[in-house]
Amino acid sequence: MAAAEEFIWPEGEEIVYLRPPKEEYNGKLKPFYSPEAFPELAVLKENWKGIRDEILAYERSHGELRDMDSLSPAVTAGGTWSLIYLMSFLRKYHKNRADFPFITSITDQIPGCVFVGISTLPPHTEIKPHFGDTNGIVRTHLGLIIPDPYPVIGIRVGDQERGWEEGELLCFINVTEHNVWSRSDHRRYVLMFDFVPKPLAHRKWEIASRALGSQSFIFFYKKYALVRRLPLFTHGVFCRVFAMIWRIYLPVQRSVKFLP
Repeated sequence: MAAAEEFIWPEGEEIVYLRPPKEEYNGKLKPFYSPEAFPELAVLKENWKGIRDEILAYERSHGELRDMDSLSPAVTAGGTWSLIYLMSFLRKYHKNRADFPFITSITDQIPGCVFVGISTLPPHTEIKPHFGDTNGIVRTHLGLIIPDPYPVIGIRVGDQERGWEEGELLCFINVTEHNVWSRSDHRRYVLMFDFVPKPLAHRKWEIASRALGSQSFIFFYKKYALVRRLPLFTHGVFCRVFAMIWRIYLPVQRSVKFLP
């Protein structure tokens, strides 16, 4: 029997945080990793039906999930991608977490968890190629409702493609350019989950605050032409300042439910 794959942080790999005007990842991490490399994720597979059923019960009461909590969502074609945040780089979305208590109780058990979201993709929709925030996390998709197999519904990460299966995990490095498509006539549901892998566990708060710092800069960069005209060296300064603010704010926000 072959030994289970192990996640090893590559020698010489540095943690990067992507932002415009130039977004690319040239590190040594592979596009995909076997879920067996992360035994701490087993609780997701063990409870996938309960996770799915809570989402479907919510939709029966409130209608289909049709929202995007991201400040800078990826470009789509054909339909509107919905992504409901329960946590984003340790920032808790308290109302959403209250709406999905079972999912929250499961994902809170996993060490290194920094992001949880419910992703639904309408029929005949493509999420255009885009990059994630940082190589300091591993993105995981838990298949919940997968109406058609690959290649009808699939994801490309770098130069590799995969599909989803219900109740199974798909682990990849989303800082690598990736895109998603559905040529199905039915909606696709996955639970999105990011975690800081064990070799970087001691840097979890740093990774979260710096990723949020970059996201904050990207928001202003896209919204205001003046920011786009600033010299490139100032971009990093702004990201660092935003990161410092998030590092102070996050511990408070996580425990005070009325804070955004």
